Amino acid sequence: MYPRVCHAGQYHYETIQINLQQNGLYSFDTNSTTIELFGYIYEYDFDPLYPNRNLIAQSSLNCSEYRFIMGISLQADRTYILVITTLEPNIQGSFLISIIGPHNITLTKIS
Repeated sequence: MYPRVCHAGQYHYETIQINLQQNGLYSFDTNSTTIELFGYIYEYDFDPLYPNRNLIAQSSLNCSEYRFIMGISLQADRTYILVITTLEPNIQGSFLISIIGPHNITLTKIS
């Protein structure tokens, strides 16, 4: 958990390393049937104590929707971290990720 908004509240989150072999525009479609989601993409690393450092993209606020779609141009020689969190604090649930892009990518869960 981390204080996502103005260093207040406790938000559950999942960190996933994005591994790609080809530069291009990638679209991340993340959805759930039970929780409202919010997403971020970081370049190089993610530090929950400093959630604005290395932030390069974030999803739009979609109140009352259980998904977000985010498109971003990524380069193969960089490390990217996808952070999926909840719109409201102290909520947990499952989600699915679909990715469309010019080449296959792999996702690695970070503990």
